[in-house]
Amino acid sequence: MQTALDGHTAIVTGAGAGIGRATASLFSDRGATVVGLDINSEPHDGGPHFDDLVESGELVVGDVSDPDSVDELFDICREYDDPSIVVNNAGIGSRGTIEEIDLKMWRKMYSIHVEGAYHVCRRAIPKMTDRGDGRIVNMASVGALVPYRESADYASAKGALISMTRQLAGDYSEHGIRVNAVAPGIIRPDLEKADLEGKSAEELGEQARLVSATNRTLLPYIGKPEDVAEAVAFLCSDAARFITAQTLPVDGGWSI
Repeated sequence: MQTALDGHTAIVTGAGAGIGRATASLFSDRGATVVGLDINSEPHDGGPHFDDLVESGELVVGDVSDPDSVDELFDICREYDDPSIVVNNAGIGSRGTIEEIDLKMWRKMYSIHVEGAYHVCRRAIPKMTDRGDGRIVNMASVGALVPYRESADYASAKGALISMTRQLAGDYSEHGIRVNAVAPGIIRPDLEKADLEGKSAEELGEQARLVSATNRTLLPYIGKPEDVAEAVAFLCSDAARFITAQTLPVDGGWSI
């Protein structure tokens, strides 16, 4: 089966919850060993623990923006094997215009999304080059493809990650390393479009900001982490052997 991942060892950052956890679980289901990294030892969303979903592998607690944490991640991963798959998924959210985002937050956003991917790729690529095979997926965002209001630092960092994706593909595809990105739209496992319809901003509270996003989503439902995981697994499989340097929107049609 072309979508099987038997024999692969994968690193997934931000693997403790959400899209990262769904990706780790799907990878495991398809035969991969998965070593995850997350800053939290327990799921921050109250969902299942990584260890309960992944048959072979483990979760390392650490900060992807800290080189020492990434070194530890690779030390533990190599107890299984050198990674042939990397998913740079770790990230944080933020809201604000460029006038509202201070420099500390701006730098933190880039240190996690962009520098975190740098730390992981810099350590993974040499062995991938030696092997003549590697699959890297960077987690971008619809906000890097279309204007996303009040998201100056987040959308900019995700745009940098897409540019990094293309550059890595340009530098390493000749060595059999495929590098792609996935750009999710609104992904909420706890929410349906109907939950937002016909309600005032006061009734919705913090969810009021999601109304515009859901209105721009063409499909009649909101995405789940598993929807993104399926796209990531496809890009990491042999079924996508001739795909590199691409950004795949998983956004229900938002970005058209």
